[in-house]
Amino acid sequence: MVMVAFGHTSVGAIVGYIAFQQLGTDNPIQGLLITGTVGVISHYIMDCVPHGHFFRHGEYKSKVLPVIIFDLALSVIIYLAVAYYFSNQNILFTFYILFGIGGSQLPDILDGLIYIGVLKSKGILKVENNIHIATHWHGKKNKVLLWSLWDIWQIGFFLFGLYLLVTSNI
Repeated sequence: MVMVAFGHTSVGAIVGYIAFQQLGTDNPIQGLLITGTVGVISHYIMDCVPHGHFFRHGEYKSKVLPVIIFDLALSVIIYLAVAYYFSNQNILFTFYILFGIGGSQLPDILDGLIYIGVLKSKGILKVENNIHIATHWHGKKNKVLLWSLWDIWQIGFFLFGLYLLVTSNI
């Protein structure tokens, strides 16, 4: 099950911001690969924090499309637009944000593609999926926690990530 996507998107954008600050422009390909990798790691770390979801496992197929459109796509578009605009159209900075977000969303994307049958859960994908599901110790399948007031921290990350990008002075 997916955490509310803007939580992972926010953490991924923060990873991209910090990576750009630390790695700079000396070796952009290496920097982007590191950023994407740290984004993936951030996903598992954030999944260990109790968080709510918009729906339970059994409701996935009927409710996932609006979540993809309004939660995932909208949050990514907002972050990329803000990063691009407030960095004076610095495309490399925007790519760092994109790679951080992409890495942070990858485990949920793989999980979704496995669940709808596009990918098969075998080999390395099965190992990844088992690790991913294990990080949700606070609720799995139809016992998953639903979105509640306790998820205020996700909104905090969203606002903090936007604050960093708006005040970035790149």
